[in-house]
Amino acid sequence: MSNITIPKFPGFRSSTFGLETNTRRFTSPESQYVQRQLLAGSKWKATYSLPRMNRDQAAPWQAFFLMLEGGVNTFDAYDPDAVIPRGIASGAPLVAGGSQTGSSLTTDGWTASVTNILMAGDYISVNGELKMVTANVSSNGSGEATLTFKPALRAAPADNSPITVSGCTCTMILDSDSQAMWSSDYNGIYDELTFTAHEVF
Repeated sequence: MSNITIPKFPGFRSSTFGLETNTRRFTSPESQYVQRQLLAGSKWKATYSLPRMNRDQAAPWQAFFLMLEGGVNTFDAYDPDAVIPRGIASGAPLVAGGSQTGSSLTTDGWTASVTNILMAGDYISVNGELKMVTANVSSNGSGEATLTFKPALRAAPADNSPITVSGCTCTMILDSDSQAMWSSDYNGIYDELTFTAHEVF
């Protein structure tokens, strides 16, 4: 299996990007009391729409879909509206200490004493996992900061693992094997095309 590079031009006409949370619910038939449980396996999902294109513009996208070979090969998906963080995001952040799990992470390597070094809604990538920061973060005088995010870590990153703060991605596959289809009009203009994908891990 291969990871295929997604074309950058032309960009998406519109997109939907978000997290599908994995939960279990049970409603008591007697009391109607609802028990709720958060399970592992939450995953990012995306829907991307491409604009009308001429042949030169469409060709790289056609090649991209064919190289994906349906749901076999992967690509690095991202939220097009949040490629750049809202926070300052300066420094060279690293995981500070191994065996960390859950929805928070102790980190270091940031520029020291910066308010809002990351802000709620910014993405980070760590250990091959995409996370969204859920609260504003400031670094202390030693360049340390504790990040809170969702979804929770699937695996504990190693000490000193790098943290990506710009252009963050996750690994996705197409939802179906029939998305490498396109149509064009008599002028050779390719119609708008929409494709959907979900995270794999």
